[in-house]
Amino acid sequence: MGIAVWALAAFIVIVLIWAIFTKRNIGEAMILGFIITLVFSGSRAFELFLPSLMTGLTHSVVFASLAFIFMAQLINYTGLIGRIIQILNSLIGRLPGGAAYVNTFGSALFALVAGSGSGIAATTGSITIPWMEKSGWRKEHAASVVAGNSGFGSIIPPNSTMFIMLGFAPVAASVTESDLFLALYIAGLYALIHRVVVVYVMTKKYNIQPVHPDLIQPLSKSFSEGWTSLLIFLGIIIPLIINFGPLSRWFLSHESLGEAVMGSISFIVWVPVFMIFFTLLVGRNHLPKGKKQWTAFFEKTAPSYYVIGPVLIFTFATSAVLNEIGLTEQLQALMTSFALPKWLMVAIVGIVITLVATPLATSATIATIGLASFGALTAVGVDPLVAVVTIMMFGATEGSTPTSGPIYVATGMAKVGPEKTYVPLLLFYTLPLMIISWLIGMGIIPITF
Repeated sequence: MGIAVWALAAFIVIVLIWAIFTKRNIGEAMILGFIITLVFSGSRAFELFLPSLMTGLTHSVVFASLAFIFMAQLINYTGLIGRIIQILNSLIGRLPGGAAYVNTFGSALFALVAGSGSGIAATTGSITIPWMEKSGWRKEHAASVVAGNSGFGSIIPPNSTMFIMLGFAPVAASVTESDLFLALYIAGLYALIHRVVVVYVMTKKYNIQPVHPDLIQPLSKSFSEGWTSLLIFLGIIIPLIINFGPLSRWFLSHESLGEAVMGSISFIVWVPVFMIFFTLLVGRNHLPKGKKQWTAFFEKTAPSYYVIGPVLIFTFATSAVLNEIGLTEQLQALMTSFALPKWLMVAIVGIVITLVATPLATSATIATIGLASFGALTAVGVDPLVAVVTIMMFGATEGSTPTSGPIYVATGMAKVGPEKTYVPLLLFYTLPLMIISWLIGMGIIPITF
């Protein structure tokens, strides 16, 4: 094995040991991993230190990710998602098992604006778990649905997992931001269909009733009170329209614009900018008032930045060092030498990601082994875009594997022991999602049209 492969192996070991056994901030593990990687670069360590660190500090993905965190906190503070859930309840709450359908679609919508699995579980579960229990769901099944749906946060963009993958130099060289966004929306649709089927099966099996009529507002009332909250999704729609379709082609053909100007527009940067704008506009009456409230808001949300900031910066810095010392070529040569068939390699990568995601959050899992997984998949002929989506889909099992954060959030709200959800989650969510991810990796299920 080449020196870069050994450096990557050391990085993975250091991060896993630090995260699992010390139980400290994963950002600290990334800093240690970066230092270890520099040590493996030998005499080039001092030469690579500053440029690679600047790569992490100035990467557009770091800004985008932190901007998304700020946006998600604003949306949560202003209560916009709660109004959207009320509209969904008016539309589908009268179906048998309606509360779980509301949670499923609400979680998918919230994932569009916040990629945190625990955040999705807490926000949607706090509203829908009482509805579910009142309509006949057992506590452990209600918690399982909420925790399982939290996995949307690692699939539907934007999310920190996607940002981390785009920060790896080999990935950035072969996958564009816009292509990945669209592919993940399609993968998210598959995940949504799977979860709707799960709710349907569980509803039939356990004879679940609709949401209690007293908890369902007339559509005219919920829509009139909450329709403006839907405007936040213009923050995604407008950049999509600019970057794709007839308008994009017109911009490209325009003499004063063309490919040079359009190519300089970062889709991943402008989405959070637009969404923050619409959130401030729509939620202006519910924003913090005065210096004291804004200070309290930032103090409460600051811990979110302490974790993801160092993870992103030092993941990208480490990736830059590894790229400089030849990881891409060495890793592909190593994987090719194993001569494993494609179907087996995809399965092995999926099992490893799922196992690592059991003690770690998805973002930490992908930061740790995402680059190695990408190299393993592309070495056996998986298209780079498909490889990234497959890795993220496998990582999205975080919410349904034992000991993950969203499970504790959901079971805490349902007041049931976490261990009672393990079997339903593995049966209804983890195993089916692993199969879907494998089918995507094999190209059997398409992610582009």
